[in-house]
Amino acid sequence: MRICVLQSSYEGSGSDLAGVDDIASDLGAYTSQHTFENRLIHLKTAKEEIDALVAEGFDFYINLLWGTLDDPVAGIQASQYFESLGVPSAGVRSWERSRNKNVFYENARKRGAPRVPGTKQFPLFVKPANGCASLMIDENSVCHNEEELTHALRRINKRLNPYRLQRAKALGLPNPQLRAHAESHHPATLYRDDIVIQEYIEGRDYGVTVVEMGASALALNPYVMRTKPVSQKENVLTFDLKFDRETRVELIKRDDNPTLFDQLQQAALEAFETGMFRGSHMGCDVDFRVRPDGKVFVIEVNPQPADFLPHDSNFQDLPISEGLPGGHMAVINIFIANHFLRDGSSTGSSKVAETYDRIAHEYDDGGDTHSQDRANFEHIVKSFDFTGSVMDIACGTGFFGRILAANRPQKDYSLVGFDISVEMADVCRKTHIYDEVHIDGMQTCLINYHNQDEIDHIVCFGAAHFLSTESFTSFMVICFVLAKKSITIAIDEIPDVYNEHLRQIGVGHMHSVNHLATMEEFKEPRGWRLVNRRRQYSWTSPTTGDDVFSTFFRFERTEEKDVKVLKIEKVK
Repeated sequence: MRICVLQSSYEGSGSDLAGVDDIASDLGAYTSQHTFENRLIHLKTAKEEIDALVAEGFDFYINLLWGTLDDPVAGIQASQYFESLGVPSAGVRSWERSRNKNVFYENARKRGAPRVPGTKQFPLFVKPANGCASLMIDENSVCHNEEELTHALRRINKRLNPYRLQRAKALGLPNPQLRAHAESHHPATLYRDDIVIQEYIEGRDYGVTVVEMGASALALNPYVMRTKPVSQKENVLTFDLKFDRETRVELIKRDDNPTLFDQLQQAALEAFETGMFRGSHMGCDVDFRVRPDGKVFVIEVNPQPADFLPHDSNFQDLPISEGLPGGHMAVINIFIANHFLRDGSSTGSSKVAETYDRIAHEYDDGGDTHSQDRANFEHIVKSFDFTGSVMDIACGTGFFGRILAANRPQKDYSLVGFDISVEMADVCRKTHIYDEVHIDGMQTCLINYHNQDEIDHIVCFGAAHFLSTESFTSFMVICFVLAKKSITIAIDEIPDVYNEHLRQIGVGHMHSVNHLATMEEFKEPRGWRLVNRRRQYSWTSPTTGDDVFSTFFRFERTEEKDVKVLKIEKVK
């Protein structure tokens, strides 16, 4: 795909972040599957610039415009206009940036989760409600009594004055400078919605990246912030400390503290839902403070789960590169797949299902025609363990299940099938070999499955080629996240001539994709080992007569799962 990346320009902005945070995100440095073109959007000319880039007709857009109404860079209002154009996109949304920290805290307290700091007891912490990058935060932000609180509020009100002026201009308020100046000194500023006053949490800074995944979300490996030793009396991550070259993130290991690991992931998923980040097609990044007694508090949530900064940056996306199967390649494809999944673009899948409905009852004729399935499946079930629960994705008429049953008469497994064809699934049920058979697509079946915590083995044969590159990537990520023991999948090496023949005979909706290169990019995700890779002849198309070879991959888990899944709602 040719993808346009919208980024906020600091040119002429006078922003406090110019010079320390003006390194552009570079998605093209992380994957060669797509072509990326960056477009810098300026606050004053955003509409014209957005019109121009939309007129270029990109296949997809990723919006990284981060500014709030307080910031002198493109953000909320530019995003509102961009969203009104209805082009396919993922990214920061105007409604995300319109909700400040106080709104998030209020929602969390109403829901009862996640845990956020209280507001009653000293020491209290004072910071901007719309701020980022620890701006206006220093050791004096921690207040131990009323006198220190009054001093901190005077300081932050003075520093917020230009930001309030910027907001007034953005909203088109009359005589904004006088209005902002008057309000900044009003006694009621203690309760202004652009200032956070909350209990100070003594402890260590952690974070969790959350990636939206269709109707669900994935909480990746938590990380801890490491900084150089400082002499300040309070443990505060200031602006200067956050951007110090020695500051870095470090992934934590589940085995070191399983309770903390799980609590951070669960709180991150609660924060994702509380912050209402669904629909961005990206996710969020959640910041925590963990007290010495182990209590976890969400401090804030940022609407961008990956920065895509240069590899030598001290803010590398380690949770993505090391914690998400497929890394940055996968997360970009997930963003794209999320849009099309939510957009309801399933016409092709429906036509494929209808095609298989028509041929279901004579489809495999015992499995001995047009394919090497019998020999391939017998090799697989004799070579590898399938004890436990087995999920057969795109099970068709259940031919794999028949081979499995014939070679494992001890029935030391349970078998669940998923397929998009009602008629194929009906044939599968009548074998009485499968414990359950469901009608669902490859992109959603595992997430929608009612017992997803008990998926030991996933198998998938002769179907992945119907998915787009982006959907296939998302499917494999979910497999690596949910499977507890193994994944066995056939990647059909579809020749170009096959698709050309399909088009010529009027069945172009059966178009297929060779995902071998994408599969190879997954390498061995952390916690997994590739135990077998075997290429051989697989099937001959009865429609076109083309031969197809397949590469069979068998992955086995070596470590406990370190990605947590939140099921939010079933995709409609």
